[in-house]
Amino acid sequence: NSNDVSDQHGHGTHISGIICSTTSQAHVMILKYFDSQSPAGQNLKNTIRAIQYATQMGARLINYSGGGRLASTEEAKAIQMAGEKNILFIAAAGNEKSDSDLTPFFPADYDLPNIISVTAIDARERVLPSSNFGVRTVDIAAPGLNIRSTAPGGGFDVMTGTSQATA
Repeated sequence: NSNDVSDQHGHGTHISGIICSTTSQAHVMILKYFDSQSPAGQNLKNTIRAIQYATQMGARLINYSGGGRLASTEEAKAIQMAGEKNILFIAAAGNEKSDSDLTPFFPADYDLPNIISVTAIDARERVLPSSNFGVRTVDIAAPGLNIRSTAPGGGFDVMTGTSQATA
């Protein structure tokens, strides 16, 4: 319930910088959902509201560089509704070092046709040891090791993970 999108962690700024560096035609709608001071249940509610808002505002693609082990019917429904509006949902496969075919990571592993689950690879095209993987659940791999991008305050930083690969 705020238009304050200041980034205390640096993750969102880093991801936005990667997205904006891919093309000068990118139009980014920044939707902050995570608050480290809020209980996990509230952050999930905020996530759902952000997905619904992006859908209502006509987004064409939603980058979701986050997630967790718990599935949510409400979250899956919000992503499904985005799909009904032809919105592609790009989701981080997660950084739990596990096979998502056996231990799902959400929202990447909801069985919805508009979700693309992304794992992270290095320059030799090897899945990072920290990245989730899965023959059935992960759709694509992208560079995610030591990615340089924007940081809060106008600088640059290097981060690693499926969040960077997703962007």
